[in-house]
Amino acid sequence: MRMIFFNIAWMDYYKGRQDIDRPTGGGSYVQQNGFGSEIYNFKPEKLTLKGETEEDEYCFGFFETKSTKGQSNQLHIEKIRGCELLKNEGTAEDVLVVYCTTHPAHHFTTVVGWYNQATVFRNYQEQIFVATNGGDYYQAYNAIAKAKDCVLLPRRLRAKRLTWEVPRRKANGRSYGFGRANVWFAEDKDNPDQETWLKKMLGNIEHYNDENWLYQYPEEG
Repeated sequence: MRMIFFNIAWMDYYKGRQDIDRPTGGGSYVQQNGFGSEIYNFKPEKLTLKGETEEDEYCFGFFETKSTKGQSNQLHIEKIRGCELLKNEGTAEDVLVVYCTTHPAHHFTTVVGWYNQATVFRNYQEQIFVATNGGDYYQAYNAIAKAKDCVLLPRRLRAKRLTWEVPRRKANGRSYGFGRANVWFAEDKDNPDQETWLKKMLGNIEHYNDENWLYQYPEEG
């Protein structure tokens, strides 16, 4: 399976309401500015994509690739397993994108949600939407999927360490997982410990049938 893991800031709902659903973690940009484009990662939007004839609902996902000399780094989609031949391509199709973050209370990296059958972009894309509470908002994104293929875990389930924890290299002697970058390609197929863990995580995702917070919004006050 084509898969990739992105590290983003923590929010409950990811619907853009950082005034009542404040992002935490996610790196220095979020800490300094109080937001990042991932604040809209699980906010379904209706759109007719180029080449399509009918409108559908999509989620537009962002993770920070970091930058070099003020220029955003590209995402090396050819490192996604199964995408090794895409070195000169701008997109990878049919990818499982798993969004992860540090749990603010339990301090381990956990899954917050995922996109199935996503398109992942080498370079940031841009889109402008009308905000729910009026005005427009700008969304940079490097993954897109149909809303019907997206799941946002409820807050209570993200604390289930045995089910949703994502490893970090060198922590507790782990030889696989996130490093310093906000992306983990899980490309080391020769690591049996990694492959065992991936099989378990993929099973958890494939068989998930609990609540989906994709259409849950934060309450005022």
